[in-house]
Amino acid sequence: MRATLDNPTAADAMSIWLPMLAGIPALYVPTYFDLYHDYWRSEQAAYGAVILGMVGWLFWRQRALLLQAANAGSLVLGVASLAVGLLLYVLGRSQSVYALDIVSQIPVLLGVIYLLLGKNGIRRLWFPVVLLIFLVPVPGSMLDQLLLPLKEWVSSIVDSVLHLAGYPIARSGVVLVIDSYSLLIADACSGLNSMIALSGIGLLYVHLAGNAKRWMNVALLLSILPIAFIANIIRVMLLVLITYYQGDAAGRTFHDQAAILEIGLAFGGFFLFDYLLLRLDLFFKNGKHRRVLASHAW
Repeated sequence: MRATLDNPTAADAMSIWLPMLAGIPALYVPTYFDLYHDYWRSEQAAYGAVILGMVGWLFWRQRALLLQAANAGSLVLGVASLAVGLLLYVLGRSQSVYALDIVSQIPVLLGVIYLLLGKNGIRRLWFPVVLLIFLVPVPGSMLDQLLLPLKEWVSSIVDSVLHLAGYPIARSGVVLVIDSYSLLIADACSGLNSMIALSGIGLLYVHLAGNAKRWMNVALLLSILPIAFIANIIRVMLLVLITYYQGDAAGRTFHDQAAILEIGLAFGGFFLFDYLLLRLDLFFKNGKHRRVLASHAW
């Protein structure tokens, strides 16, 4: 079964979208208020507001599409997706499970888009909807399993590098001891936050850049986690060195601002890698062009 509208005007389209524009915020504004209160105000999840802003901007870029309420998709598939999303929402809100609450947006939005805009709407809007997955808080049990290995890797690498450089440093688990100072590698120093933030923004960059070369897109996506991890290593290493040379007070001051530095390093490294890929592609193109000219000359 399919629903269609013949030559809908903007007013007709808005009359269909207005209930959705009222209903969806009514469902999820309380969710985002809770996210802000419980997560986004902390350093660990401050990237959430940035991701949400990106999603809003991507929808705004497609605002002309929202005035087209024609070629709607299958009623069965759209309603099924919407029903699954609402079920997840009810379970998440009633049990205070943020992960279900946030995830429920994806089938809800996909269902609404498919019902009103059909396959064309899904094709144009699937990316910002799926990007919402980066807003899902990682469950505590899973978070612990991720953080502990990351903190151990960070502390081990920093210890090894500074030891090779001749600094009086030692490690006990995730505690670094340099001179008379002991520094605990806390959850915020694991690098997980920058990995999540850079993953979301890296995906957005690859999506918008639209490089014709698939290998370049794949290389960029594969570089996200290593670049974010290296940026965090640099952050922790600078923290250790500043504490060693300037004392505990200077180290604490730097620690309060270090997250910004880490994100800057990660983004800078990502865009530098993109630039190097472009130069490498140009190098191979020029080399191939010279070989073709040489073969013609011969």
